Order: sequence, then C-alpha cells, then structure tokens
Amino acid sequence: MKRRQFIKDVAAAAGTAALLPATGSLVSGCSEPAAADSWDFDEIQDRTGTWSIKYGRASDGQIPMWIADMDFRTAPAVSSALRERLEKDVMGYTSTPEELFDAIVGWEERMHGWRVEREWVEYCPGVITSINQAYLAFTNPEDKIIVQPPVYDHFRLYAERLGRTVVDNPLLFDGQRYRMDFDGLERLLSDGAKMLVLCNPHNPCGIVWDRDTLCRLASLCRQYKVIVISDEIHGDLTLNGRQHTPFCSVSEDAAAVGMVFTGPTKAFNLAGLSMTAYCVIPNETLRNHYLGALRAAKLNEAPIPSLVATIAAYEKGEPWLRSLQGYLQGNIQEVADFFAGNDLGIKAIVPEASFLVWLDCCEMGLSQEELMDFFSKEAGLVLSNGASYGQGGEGFVRMNIGCPRSVVREALRRIEKAHNF
Repeated sequence: MKRRQFIKDVAAAAGTAALLPATGSLVSGCSEPAAADSWDFDEIQDRTGTWSIKYGRASDGQIPMWIADMDFRTAPAVSSALRERLEKDVMGYTSTPEELFDAIVGWEERMHGWRVEREWVEYCPGVITSINQAYLAFTNPEDKIIVQPPVYDHFRLYAERLGRTVVDNPLLFDGQRYRMDFDGLERLLSDGAKMLVLCNPHNPCGIVWDRDTLCRLASLCRQYKVIVISDEIHGDLTLNGRQHTPFCSVSEDAAAVGMVFTGPTKAFNLAGLSMTAYCVIPNETLRNHYLGALRAAKLNEAPIPSLVATIAAYEKGEPWLRSLQGYLQGNIQEVADFFAGNDLGIKAIVPEASFLVWLDCCEMGLSQEELMDFFSKEAGLVLSNGASYGQGGEGFVRMNIGCPRSVVREALRRIEKAHNF
C-alpha cells in the first residue's frame, strides 16, 4: 500500500510517462548484460515484498530518502552472474577463488591507480563488521578511538558498544567546505589515542580527501603510532571527474599505519549482500594480526553471492557504473540548482562523491526536532537526522538522491510546498 501510494503521488506530480520504462529498459529475467543505452535509471522500482529497510520506515505517502541504498537495479552483469550461479542448484561449501583477488587488484589499479599486491588483500564480511573486528583486534576497553564528526554514526555506535572511548576531532566548516582540524587532531593523538577512523570519501559531507591532506594525516598518525582505519566504501562513486585516493596509497607513512576497508556494495547497489567487502593492508605486521583475528572468528569465508557479485562487478560492471555516475551528477545538480534558486533557508553542500547530499538548514531557524518534523510531517520525506552524525550535524539533514529523477523532483516540490504553506 505504501509503495503504491508513493508511485501514484510521483505520477501525479511528474506525469505518468516519467514512471514507465523507456524503450529497451531492463526487465525481470534479463539473462545478458544490457547495452549502455538501455540502462534506465528513470524507471521506478517496486520494492514491495523485498523486506526493504528503507521503505519500512516510511509511512503511507512518504518518500524514503534516508538509508544509503539506491532505488536502481544493480548492474545487469552482476544480476546475470548471480542468476547463472544459482541455476547450478548446488550451494555446498565453497572456497574463495583467486579470481576474486585478481578482480580486486585489477579494479584498484584501473579505477584508483593503486598497485595492490595480492598478499595485501583479504575478503572480509562487510565494512562495518570488519571495522568492529579491528576495534577488537587492536584496542582494549576504554582505549581512545578518534572520529571526525559530523561523520557516519556507526563508527561511534559500535566502538562504544564494545566499551571503547570515542573522542571527537570535528571537521572545520566555513559555510561552504569542510577540512580537517590538524591542530586539534595532534592534541588527541598526543593524548594517547590508539586508532583513528577515516571516512574516505566522507559520509555525510561528500568530501573526496586530497592527497596532501591524507599525507599529513598519515605522517601525524605514524609519529604517534596510531592505526588508521579507512572506510572507502564510497570511493567508486566519485563525481564530476574527481579521483578517489586510497589512504594507504599516498605515502610510506600511510602504508605503515593504514588499513583500507571497501567493496562494491555502494557503487553497485548491493547493500543487501552485506557480507561483500575486502580489506587492503600493506603493513605485514598489521595484516597478520588482523587476519589472525578475522580467521579466529571464522569471518574470512565468503558466501557464494558475495564472490559472484564482486567478480562480476569488477570485471564487467564499469560501463554501467560510469553511466550511473553521470545520472547521479544530474540528480545532484537538480538539488543544488533548486536550493540555490529558492529562498528556503536550505543550502546543498554539493558532494564530490556518492549519492548523499548534506543539506545545511541552519538558516531555517528551527530546532533539530522541529527540522525533522518539517521534513517528515509537512513535506512527507524521510531523511537522515544530521544530529545523529555527531558534533556539527545540528541544523543539517542528509538526503539520498540515489533514485529516479522524477522522485527527486517530487521531493523538492514537497519541500517548497511545505515551506510556503
């Protein structure tokens, strides 16, 4: 019911034709990768019956634009590979093939210019699960772990659940851009912190960290013997020609202290395959210690769908991903132009990567509770609460624009209507 009502609402605003599959669009049962001109990101996907977390939180008629998955079919090369494997009908114990590591090594070099040695790489069971294992492997209860808010809330959430002490190194914001506070960071490093969690690219602020910033961070962390955990799950979704720089690639210091966690789940819309990730750890001592903990917990054994999806995405999915990046750029431009051209007290911080737009709503003059009520109750949108990302998140919300453009336009129409009511 919720989904049907939502489709009706968008159809009324955007015109029914906008919701119909374009000629040559992907259809259920497609067994071969489609040609580039048939990837229809405008097609509305009915997620009824899929146990979607995203839509489960939305009331009737609300548009869910919060949790970070996209309302697009995944790359047809991935879907086709999964179907082909399932048709074999045997799901017994499965080893991790070298094809997985070949695909990962090739992807990192092609996409990010990073020459990764095979022995640096290991499968791991999802980025956050694997970061949690790093907390357990390298820190003790009450040890200090640095985060850089406003930042993805799960870094703090699980560290605290594991009894660690989370300390903040808030990003500096000039009203347009964010940067790291290195003076504040050095004080925390010198005060006995054991680990820093880097969000690279940054969620929710959309920053693609430049090489100089990463080199400076690496130098400080090596000086104070602090491990850097780099979450790079949005690294394949850079926009407008920007280049993602893997942390461990920038210097000897970074390779000495860094551990990269990433995978295809965000770029290829595979969030439901949450056991699909890998780590890259150049430092042999760090790597052996971490992989020992991973294997002791029996968390290094990849399930069949993760293997198939990763190999297919990295070997055959790049054309689809390039097309997706272009579409997301169009959605982001739509949002940026809308808020720039309307005096609503809302400013879009245009992301350099990903499908998440950080909205500065401070000029609306609302408390955080009033702000969330405005979007939820008056505009009929489910957005992520900026305050949940920690210090500096008050007065902000995060909007997921990984959806058909007609949905983005309907969301903006609702915001304008609610503001002017």
